[in-house]
Amino acid sequence: MNTHVKEILVLGDGDFSYSNSLVSSSLECNLTSTVFLSRQEIISTYGNDVQKNIQSLEEKGVKVLFSVDATNLPPLLCNRQYDSIHFNFPHTGGKGKISENRKLLIDLFKSLQTVVKETGNVEIALLPGQGGTEADGQALRSKGNNWNIQEAAAISGFILYSVEKFGADFYNLTGYRGRSKAFFCDSGLRHKFKIQSFNSSSLTRVLKSTQPESYIQKYLENYSLASQSLSYRCNNNLGNFDELFSIYVNTNENECERASKRAKLEHQEDIGNHILKLTGLQSKKLIFYPTDRTKVLYPPCIRHDVSMWTESADTPNIVPVLLECVGLALHQVTKREPEPFFNTKTQKYSHCFSITYSHPFEALSEEYVKHLAHVTVRDCLAKSGFDLH
Repeated sequence: MNTHVKEILVLGDGDFSYSNSLVSSSLECNLTSTVFLSRQEIISTYGNDVQKNIQSLEEKGVKVLFSVDATNLPPLLCNRQYDSIHFNFPHTGGKGKISENRKLLIDLFKSLQTVVKETGNVEIALLPGQGGTEADGQALRSKGNNWNIQEAAAISGFILYSVEKFGADFYNLTGYRGRSKAFFCDSGLRHKFKIQSFNSSSLTRVLKSTQPESYIQKYLENYSLASQSLSYRCNNNLGNFDELFSIYVNTNENECERASKRAKLEHQEDIGNHILKLTGLQSKKLIFYPTDRTKVLYPPCIRHDVSMWTESADTPNIVPVLLECVGLALHQVTKREPEPFFNTKTQKYSHCFSITYSHPFEALSEEYVKHLAHVTVRDCLAKSGFDLH
């Protein structure tokens, strides 16, 4: 029997109608409800309706707090952690202030880093078109015309793992533009986040893959530069990988034993070393991930270029170095031009590559990837003997 009672924090609740509906539902929780305005300002804005909501919450033991800035939480809230944090339809006010609403979300996630439990989540409801994810469907706007909520979250180490219809059936949303008026949000979307930040140290363990049929296979099959095949090809033998991965992810002991025999391995612990031998990599850090990792719903792809000089016209194989450096954050490598530029003065060839970074499990922000590409990756390539521009 689960006796855990959820600790829930509601931010920016306007006239407290959402919190009131939440505690009136069947959900068992300890609730803290907050608003940005002072008590006097709230009552002045919403009148008798809000006073009834406040009284109802306080009678049910809900902690009601006023003058709370969600982007700069007071010590009273920072000294505890919550299972779930809700903020419905945040907005700075007015129209056309995309940059201000982006900043609002960035500052919001930064303030929530320490108050959400490791197993907890943050739920933010937005109208279609505001969030800037594929979940917006036909309402999806251009990159410069949405709030880019996924990037705002990733800066603070949060991943987007689910988007659902707002669908609070128990809740009659009011408080439209500061008045006791219904807010029509039938098409609203609830974006769910959890902390799962990119951590290079987590890649140094031998871990289990949640998607054996895709990620490593993708590396093996897709990294072709121009017409040349990369040497990262398991000695031209891809057939063993499905067998090897099945041992790690299959909970059926008989299946594991059969897979081990088919891979001609005496001991299951030899699999990691065997994969290293096939790939030619020096480390196991990119091969497996823990089964309890939550997948990013829409992993963003962020591209940066890198150029280098070589004495040969042959395409240099940089992929093994990149994989060793960033692991599963490496999504794609393509050559910018089919033929290298030849410098007649230096007698060297210039090769330019586009490197796309993305991660199936962890938060990658544009800000972090910029540092990764321009500092970490360049340093790794230089140490491996590549003559970078």
